[in-house]
Amino acid sequence: MLYNICCFRLVRLEAAPPRESIMSKTVLITGAATGMGEAITFEYVKRGWNVVATMRDTAKANPAFADLGNVLVTRLDVTDRASIERAVSEAIDRFGAIDALVNAAGYGQIGAVEEVSADQLRDQFETNVVGLVQVIQAVLPHMRGRGFGHILNIGSMGGHVSLPTMALYCASKSAVQNLTEGLAKEVGPLGIHVTLVEPAGFNTRFATNSNLPASSIPAYAPAYATMAEFDKQAVRGDLVKSMAAVADITGIDRPPLHLALATAGLEMVRGRFAELMDEYARWEPVTAGTD
Repeated sequence: MLYNICCFRLVRLEAAPPRESIMSKTVLITGAATGMGEAITFEYVKRGWNVVATMRDTAKANPAFADLGNVLVTRLDVTDRASIERAVSEAIDRFGAIDALVNAAGYGQIGAVEEVSADQLRDQFETNVVGLVQVIQAVLPHMRGRGFGHILNIGSMGGHVSLPTMALYCASKSAVQNLTEGLAKEVGPLGIHVTLVEPAGFNTRFATNSNLPASSIPAYAPAYATMAEFDKQAVRGDLVKSMAAVADITGIDRPPLHLALATAGLEMVRGRFAELMDEYARWEPVTAGTD
């Protein structure tokens, strides 16, 4: 689909981290059990980073993580503030610092707006937006104290181009987009960089991990058909290449504020912006009359 969201046992802790781990940079990743969070864990390891791979259920961690000495698997539920604080503290205790944060945790809520319950709406934003903010708030004091850090929020091209039966998910990613841009202006003067990563779509378990709507209204069958046709025609990006690109720009001197992944998604957004400006132009006489 157009969007992404973005397992085993705790890695055995040594009595003291090896000297090279202390000197290496450290990244904390949320949602590391699946999708982008899982894939990017391996990319950071390839580049010599220490990785704190967090997830709600550590039993679902990729078994290969246990064989990587510089990967710490620990529990973090973005909707549980206490678990966030524990994971951040554990990361600093183990590796000495957190140089980068990748907010990859999240899921998709499927359904026409009328079909989705109020609780499903709250849960979607509680995870994708409120949870993301809570993790940032937990890490920022540490980064501010060091005068250094890089926060990478996983957004979506769906934050620019909303689609039928995915409006709630796209709305949450639009919120992440605006939040990221404002955050960058707040923390930039403090030495902290912020990047919004905007994927188009990968062959991950996003669809199977998505929530179905609380009700089904036959009148929206055409909307589902439109989405199904879009999904069938959509060009998926390369997950490994994309996560490698994200890892490569992490911690550099001047990282981008926006990083699009997959040319197809970028073209779709360009088309959307062109449509938007054309519509504004057509109705500019009305706009002018409101001055």
